Amino acid sequence: MITPPVYGFSAEVRGEHPAFDDFDDYLRLEFAKQHPGWEPRFGKATWFDPAVDRYDYMYLLHGNVPEAKTHEEAEKKVRELLDEIAHGLKSVRPAVEKAIPRPLVRVWRWH
Repeated sequence: MITPPVYGFSAEVRGEHPAFDDFDDYLRLEFAKQHPGWEPRFGKATWFDPAVDRYDYMYLLHGNVPEAKTHEEAEKKVRELLDEIAHGLKSVRPAVEKAIPRPLVRVWRWH
């Protein structure tokens, strides 16, 4: 019997320009085969910010944290995963490093 994941996560990356095409392609092609059980969902959003008269962009990645037994362990696994994704992106496209800022990360316990 497969035990469902106890923890979930989201990673929100905000930026001033739509520099997420490489990120999207990388996740679509590499993430699932390298990280089974995380069941990632991801996508882009944009909105107009009238206070600064520009469009802002956001990329959201969320999913499960497989085999995490505690909240601290889940947070550590997510940090490691995001570091590994960033490293993978840099090796594929070094220019991406400047385009994608550090994400805002949240980890929670599924109820």
